[in-house]
Amino acid sequence: MVILELVIACLIFALLILMSVQLLATRSFRARALTLASRVRAGRPATDRLDRLPRIVAEHVLRSGFKPGFPSRTINFNQTAELRLKAGQPFRGFAAWQVIGAGQSAFLWEARQVSGSFIGVRVIDAFIDGQGLIEARAMGSIPVTRAASPEVTLAEAYRYLAELPWAPDAIVGNPELRWREISDHRVEAALSTSAGEAAVVFEFDAKGDITGVSAKGRPATDAAGKPVRYDWSGRYGDYTQMGGRRVPATAEVGYVYPTGYEVYFRGRISDYHVSA
Repeated sequence: MVILELVIACLIFALLILMSVQLLATRSFRARALTLASRVRAGRPATDRLDRLPRIVAEHVLRSGFKPGFPSRTINFNQTAELRLKAGQPFRGFAAWQVIGAGQSAFLWEARQVSGSFIGVRVIDAFIDGQGLIEARAMGSIPVTRAASPEVTLAEAYRYLAELPWAPDAIVGNPELRWREISDHRVEAALSTSAGEAAVVFEFDAKGDITGVSAKGRPATDAAGKPVRYDWSGRYGDYTQMGGRRVPATAEVGYVYPTGYEVYFRGRISDYHVSA
């Protein structure tokens, strides 16, 4: 009986140790995300470059509620999303928060997989100081992946560009961006990185809202985990007034795989605000 009690006590002690280690690792991961977010928030404020934008882009920004002279520094929001981690897999639900630089090309996205009260995977996805980063941990503590390569840098630059409809202050205020009008309803946004140039094409509807984005050869990984380049496109919708700006509340994006186009992300934003 004494031996059984001793074994149970040892198991409980070991469990408490494991729980403590997991809690510390989770807090460390969270602290890392907050540190990266603070670096985005410490970036330069937006500059008013409205007169340098193609006409349709400038009109879109003004309709969004951007006010010339406002010293915006970051765009912040929460997000509910569904994500496929690999092509063909079922969607998984995530809750996330994001901060985007208005005067510089930078963002931080921290997400957690949610299933009831269980948190499965935590993810950091970032583009800061010209470098891309992806980290994932199971249950917030067990390392799953960490990637910070030139391909990741370029992929994250594409993501920054594609999410500009959520950041009209960055459209007008980030001097690193280059804009080129292609047609009456199509405009290219480009960004140079240490890994090459990222460029996306935005599509505008008859009202002047950005409703689509596309890109050629965005970095990705194939079914075997090898780096490849796939064409990429997405849609925006449900334009809504929030936090002083009129922005699309919903978006989805997907790759053109060898088997055809497949959406791998779809999300809705909330609690939107612009910070000086």
